[in-house]
Amino acid sequence: MSIQVSHSESGHSDGAPQQVEYPAIFHFRVITEASSAVEPELTAVLAAYRVTESLAASRASSSGRFCAYGVSVEVRTPEELRALDAALKRVPGVRMVL
Repeated sequence: MSIQVSHSESGHSDGAPQQVEYPAIFHFRVITEASSAVEPELTAVLAAYRVTESLAASRASSSGRFCAYGVSVEVRTPEELRALDAALKRVPGVRMVL
């Protein structure tokens, strides 16, 4: 299965649509509030997916208010990608999913 991602969705500036072939591995950066203990909840959400690189804390913001986590997941469909994104964003303390 493949879909075309428009210029505005892909973030690419060359103007050409980007072809995404599924299954595909997506690399996520999850930004959380530093004061919240979100790692167990993120791990629980990710248990339902095919994680190819385990969740790992990468660094805190310079102000110390936020933490970043990285994770890579094999996604089989655009719908699964949207569901994973939504599930990660529902975790209390998550500020952003990139």
